[in-house]
Amino acid sequence: MPKSLKTIQKDVEKFCQKRGWGNNDPNQLITSTLIELGELAEHYQWKDTFKKFNKKEKEEIGYEFVDVIFYLCRLANKSGIDLEESFYKKLPKLEKKFKVGINPKKVHDEYRKSGRNKRYD
Repeated sequence: MPKSLKTIQKDVEKFCQKRGWGNNDPNQLITSTLIELGELAEHYQWKDTFKKFNKKEKEEIGYEFVDVIFYLCRLANKSGIDLEESFYKKLPKLEKKFKVGINPKKVHDEYRKSGRNKRYD
């Protein structure tokens, strides 16, 4: 049963509320996100191509993805950010910046040189 990112954010919030997890320290949430991202990275460390994961590996790696997403949702919720809305607002900007058929490295380098590396308009 597919769920929207907005629904996932709400599910994370409900999960935390039921357990009394009211962590309001953004540094702890960022640090926890990075720790979980590190655990995810371990599955890909020292590999230069994607391998076919077996069922058990997929489950383990999937859970690491969930841990990262969970903390990102907590951070977004505490920050009042609707990730789904932000995603669909930013996607057209990325499409404009990285047009089909254009070398993304060249675009990135041009933005770096111009000092506009954080702007998309």
